[in-house]
Amino acid sequence: MVMSLVPPLNNPVNRTPGLPADHTHLRKIAPRVLVVEDVVSELAYEVAAVVPRLEDAMRLLDSDTFDVAMLDVHLNGKTVFPFAAALEEREIPFMFATAYGPRGIPAEFQGHLVLQKPFGPVELRRALMNLSGSSN
Repeated sequence: MVMSLVPPLNNPVNRTPGLPADHTHLRKIAPRVLVVEDVVSELAYEVAAVVPRLEDAMRLLDSDTFDVAMLDVHLNGKTVFPFAAALEEREIPFMFATAYGPRGIPAEFQGHLVLQKPFGPVELRRALMNLSGSSN
């Protein structure tokens, strides 16, 4: 007799709350992503939010949910520069993350740190420490 170690789909152990029992077909529409990252937490930083759209970022401007910001230049067909200008007005430190490097940043923002994609944990660590004024 052969025993299966994988529970059947109709078993409550395999169910995801809010999704039908057989939801694997939904993964083709919206694949699930697991992000494994410890550099930020190792540096005693907390991820305040991940914001995929400019409008979402603008709504956070007057909140006290973040102290520094790392800005991807392109967000769903828009640039992040209006948000960057608002951060400058509020004197909130920020840096850009872009595959274009410094050449993809307008002249008015050239004084800000730019992390060129792809970057690794060493570069991220150095940039975050520089951004927050940490000497460690």
